Amino acid sequence: MAHILFRFSINGREHIPGAPYLIASNHASLLDPALIGIACNRHFVDFMAKKELFDKPFWGAWCRKVGCIEVKRGDNAVRSLKESVRRLSQGRVVAIFPEGTRSMDGEIQEAKRGTGFLIARANVPVLPVYVDGSGKAVPKGGRWNLGTRVRVFIGSPVMPSDFSTLRAGAERDYEAITGMVMKRIAAIKDEVCTPSSQSQMSSYPRPIGRS
Repeated sequence: MAHILFRFSINGREHIPGAPYLIASNHASLLDPALIGIACNRHFVDFMAKKELFDKPFWGAWCRKVGCIEVKRGDNAVRSLKESVRRLSQGRVVAIFPEGTRSMDGEIQEAKRGTGFLIARANVPVLPVYVDGSGKAVPKGGRWNLGTRVRVFIGSPVMPSDFSTLRAGAERDYEAITGMVMKRIAAIKDEVCTPSSQSQMSSYPRPIGRS
């Protein structure tokens, strides 16, 4: 259905590591979890989802059925972060949207502070993902635009050793870890969404998201 409705394509699947790993992606649309789940379907993916979705009859039942991790805004988010670490320690795959909410204009927003904490505690590869076009296809608060081209780009994983110099346990180190991951996501966006890159897409895949 994604291919039919949104001309969906996936790039960079060869970068997907073995489980466990953490997926970090930009977020512009309700489509994003489904698209990322399709793109990374070598493993079952547990998504972090806001509490409000669990409170809705249909979406709440769906989130529980597929094993989503409930996220409460504020200090209560610590519980969901710990649950994510627990699942990763069991060899599972967890996906997060570091921005915390959908972007209204498609631009990458500032990440929430808990992302770095989760990455540091999990000590697993982080797979940067950029979803292009979903915000136009199904915009926040808008109508569906069928036929819009939607693409998922999977970058090279950021390995735990890449964070070694940033993990002293202080809050500023968590921010630096988050910043490194967000730069990787932004690097994928810059590489695949510039006019010069469009003519080079036929040569894809290649190691993207390295900075």
